[in-house]
Order: sequence, then C-alpha cells, then structure tokens
Amino acid sequence: LVGDNGQCHIRGKQFLYDSGLHVPLITRWPGHIQPGQVCDDMVMTIDICATILQVAGITPPYALHGKPLDGEDVKKRKYVFGARDKMDDTHDAMRCIRSKQFKLIHNLMPERAYCQLNEYKEKRYPVLALMNVMNMKGELNPAQAAFMAASKPECELFDIQKDPHEIKNLADSPEYAEVKAELLKELNLWRKSVNDQGVTDEFRKGGSSSKYPTKSLEDWEKDV
Repeated sequence: LVGDNGQCHIRGKQFLYDSGLHVPLITRWPGHIQPGQVCDDMVMTIDICATILQVAGITPPYALHGKPLDGEDVKKRKYVFGARDKMDDTHDAMRCIRSKQFKLIHNLMPERAYCQLNEYKEKRYPVLALMNVMNMKGELNPAQAAFMAASKPECELFDIQKDPHEIKNLADSPEYAEVKAELLKELNLWRKSVNDQGVTDEFRKGGSSSKYPTKSLEDWEKDV
C-alpha cells in the first residue's frame, strides 16, 4: 500500500520538499517480511516496479531505474531523486537530490514564483488564499514570505536532520559549499543517466500564465 502525491497543502503536493515527496509505504508479504517492522532505507516509488517483477520471477528486458526494495542496491543507496515539471497547466521545473542528512533542490526556472497560477490549488487550497492576503498586507514572517515571493533561488540546500521542515536555505553558506557541490554533481549525473532534457523553449512558452501575483488583494480576500 503506497500513498500518493504528498500532502495537499502549502509546500506539499507538486513541490520537492519532504512534505511533497514523502508518502507512506506499507508492505505485507507473509513468510518474507516480519510484521511491525519500520525501515529507513532510501527508497523511491519507482522501486516498486522492480520489486514486483522480482517477486514474480520476471527478469526485465532492459535496465530499470528502480531497484528491488529488499536488495543490496537499496540498502547501500546514498541518494534518492525527485523531479517536478508540468503540473496541470502550470509549467515549472525543479530537480532534487536527498541523502539521509541533506536535501538539494535545483530550481531550473527560478524566475517564476512558487505560487504561479494553478487553477486547482487556487480553488481547493483555502490556506493559499489566506497566505496571499497576508503576504500582500506584509503580515508574514520572513520564512513564510519566502514561499510567496515572485521568484525562487536557483538552489535550495537544507540540513534535514537539523531543519526537518526545510526552512533555512544553506545554499549560499560557505560552510556548506562542499556539500552543495557534491550534491549538485550527483544530481547532474542522475539527470544525465535518465536523459533529462531540462527546460525547452516550448515548455517555457506553454501552460498557464506565469504572471504573479495571480490576483489582486481584493480578489484574494473574497476567497478567504
């Protein structure tokens, strides 16, 4: 049993923070998995396909990006990866790499707001309206206001163990320069391995308007 999407909330679903990537996974396999165990291996949902094929005794005709959940490849894995591109008619591009301690998010379209137009969210996330109103009135603290900004930093680096809510961006800190460089190198190697095409001109021109703010203060106040 696996969940989907991450939580439907600010900085959750469709974003690469842990609140958007972390989904529950519960497995039951009598005779193979003891009940009541909790595993902290670095896993991805693409590992499920490889696991099912292994359980079924099927050898895939080509290499898979995922690995069987009970295999040594997963137990020794240092990093997991994530990506976000087109979400509904909202075009944005983000890539991330996560170890057990650090998370690096590379925003490939940093000129766009996190909260550029998304019809679904603007109709279904009441808190989004409230955040926009408070932001326009200057009522948010700096951590809250950062997500409501008109643009994004190119890189976001977080120490997950010290900062589990991913608030303090360490990407420009000299103290973490080596960590950032190493994670960015590994992320780019992964992107090359999956033939990541990045952001094309066609993608950048497509989708809903990226104009931000998407509404006036008066219009947002009607939705609160």
